[in-house]
Amino acid sequence: MAGKFKKISDIFFTVLGSVVVVAGLVVLVFIENPVRYFLYAVLLVIATNFKSLRNFRTDLKTTARNLLVTTGLIYLVLITLLSLSPFLKIQEFKWSHQDWKPVNAQKIQPLTSWDNGYRRKGNSYVNIDYEYQFNGATYKNLEPEALYKYYPFWNRKKSRELVDEFSKSVSEKIQKRDYLILSNPDQPEKSKLFLSTDLFYFRGSLFYDLVTSLAVFLLTFLGIIGAVLTWWALTRQQK
Repeated sequence: MAGKFKKISDIFFTVLGSVVVVAGLVVLVFIENPVRYFLYAVLLVIATNFKSLRNFRTDLKTTARNLLVTTGLIYLVLITLLSLSPFLKIQEFKWSHQDWKPVNAQKIQPLTSWDNGYRRKGNSYVNIDYEYQFNGATYKNLEPEALYKYYPFWNRKKSRELVDEFSKSVSEKIQKRDYLILSNPDQPEKSKLFLSTDLFYFRGSLFYDLVTSLAVFLLTFLGIIGAVLTWWALTRQQK
């Protein structure tokens, strides 16, 4: 009876884990990022592991697992790099949309907001309403969540203050024309705005949130270990 229950529980947790992994992949590949990023990872894995594909017939399970893991790792590295570098993201977009042309903004209206996210501190982000001209015609568009700014756990400022600071930095970028708008010549109503052209923007990436969270965890863990060792040393001295 116990063996049967264990078998059922193992199957349940295996299925549950698979569902969670698949759901996470769907969110990353189809919702949070362009699908072409995942295709880049797949093509790179195929190109660099071409010899391994010959093992599909002899060891399908192991080969498929290794290729999937490698693809996942490369994909995570790729989206992390692109999230950290607005410049690289622009270059990728230009390469994948080679017929799109730069256009000048006639009007740019930023709207900064606060997102609580899944933590109390949350992050600031900005939506951009903008107008541009192409072949004498004026077009309006919206770039949702054009730029983010994440904050560490230890930040004690109120969300309103953080949004105001972020709003000022966004206004400075617009005044300095530190942005780029690309439009599709065949469909001028379609466009893409990049609010930052910086080579590196750590605070605008979710990776920053991950790093600061890990830092807090490690510091807390080291603090607990230090307290335990101190208590142990004091106890030995008393003996």
